[in-house]
Amino acid sequence: MADIYEPDVGTAYYRSNDSIKNLQIKVRLKRVTSSSIVPSAAAKEQKEGNVEMGEMGKQPKLVDEEEIIIKWQEKIFSQREVELYNQEANCFNIREKTYHDQVVKIIERGKPTNRIFTYTDDDKFSHEEEAVQFMTTSKSERSTILAEKMSHVRQRRVGGRQLKERGVGLVPKINVVEASPSQDLRRKNHIEAPPMEVMYVMGDLSPRERAAHESDEYIMCMLQIDANGVLSIRPDFNRGRKPYLIETTSVGREVFEYTIEHSSKPMNRQEQERERKMYREVYSRHKDFLEACVGLEFEAPPKDALRLAVFGEIESARDFNFDDIYLHFFVDLPKYWTADRFQPLSWVTQTCSSKVEGIDNVAHFSFPFSFELFYKNDSIKQEEKDELPSFPIVLVEVLSLDSWHRFRTEGYTYLQVPSKPGVYHETSHCWRPVGQSISSQLRRFFIGGSPELEDPTYAAVPSTFDGSHLSKFGFHTETSGSLTYRLNVLMQSRAFMEKKANKRSVGSLLDNLGITAMQANISNVIEAFKEARMKMMNARHNAERELLRDTKEL
Repeated sequence: MADIYEPDVGTAYYRSNDSIKNLQIKVRLKRVTSSSIVPSAAAKEQKEGNVEMGEMGKQPKLVDEEEIIIKWQEKIFSQREVELYNQEANCFNIREKTYHDQVVKIIERGKPTNRIFTYTDDDKFSHEEEAVQFMTTSKSERSTILAEKMSHVRQRRVGGRQLKERGVGLVPKINVVEASPSQDLRRKNHIEAPPMEVMYVMGDLSPRERAAHESDEYIMCMLQIDANGVLSIRPDFNRGRKPYLIETTSVGREVFEYTIEHSSKPMNRQEQERERKMYREVYSRHKDFLEACVGLEFEAPPKDALRLAVFGEIESARDFNFDDIYLHFFVDLPKYWTADRFQPLSWVTQTCSSKVEGIDNVAHFSFPFSFELFYKNDSIKQEEKDELPSFPIVLVEVLSLDSWHRFRTEGYTYLQVPSKPGVYHETSHCWRPVGQSISSQLRRFFIGGSPELEDPTYAAVPSTFDGSHLSKFGFHTETSGSLTYRLNVLMQSRAFMEKKANKRSVGSLLDNLGITAMQANISNVIEAFKEARMKMMNARHNAERELLRDTKEL
């Protein structure tokens, strides 16, 4: 079991509604090892024999202890920075010239001898320290390639301006995609601006008898705050635990101990009450603003109508003959279904190259789409009232485009929008029409072009079909690839609210919408048939994989 008095060297996280400018921490630094051998008065008396025998074995110690209260983003200069910024020739940008003016005023009051100093968010050290972060404290650890490349992305903007030595990222008006970017272009454009501020409390642990060096500077505490008001401190406040220890790497290997305590000024009762009143007023105004934007009630569909909202994504295409494929798909609206005139019902995806995953060629589209439809059966005839409504169908055409701008039809398929709300992950298999001669296949391979459907709805039920039995016998087709979708189906109707209020049955609810129990049974049968067909297709696909694997081994 860990000792509760041991110091906590991990990162602690705090959240406060108060302004970060009111943060104050108290840092106390003390050297616990003996000082370097420096001639002193006590040593001189011991050499002359004016010291008693009991005190001859004692070595004099130099008291080296410092305590300071630091505010948020308060700049405290070290001895090395005082020597550096005292010379105006070492100052180039505006920040360094500002530091020069401050150092000159400090030297007029007397040369500082403090060991504790700070690096604020404006200092270059804050950005260099964030470049590459190691996972352990081992000196033999090397940064990974990913960490080195991400170090150029995690650069922050200071005061709305990019650091001078980093440059400013530019987006060209032409040739937005650079096939072979140079290192200079990557350095200028791979920039991120996370809203956060950092501050480092440092310790100058150099011996007093020599000048301070950058290698003698050690991080005592790191403070970081993000846009959400979360303050992270590494290491945490001591709170009565043992002090933290730092051992120098110089020849003397001296040991220092330090403590960090929270020293912000507490608020009195009147200030707390004033702040709570202010927050209540702000939250009340924000609530009124949201109510004015949203309204008191949600928008409801018309009476005796069903609103269908579909949020979908075409995830991937698999096992098509040619590469660089794209999709053209649209929504076919059955009878009694309508859409807003500004609602897009047709889409064209980007051209996507495929890559090999296992033995399959897969093209990942990740193309999102959404549409909103309304169903209302306002027919007067009773036979049309009793007609089984059909849900919309998404008709998809898969095409390819090569480097010679030759177009080919890779396949047709359709996707039936589910009749129940929920999340669905669907896969549809494609087919394409083929000619009856070998010349059509040669023309498809060499010069492009292939047989196409004059009516795209022929992939499902043709729009011109008005019979009771549909037969496609004699139509020459060939199986191509498959498409994978993800659908989120939502339904909204006033009948749902009435059902909840009156506790009516689901059957009567569906009857009001024109969706009878008979259609629900038919939908269940169709779903079962589709699942059985999918299992059969997957078994056939796995058998073909095994056969191909055995053929390769032979």
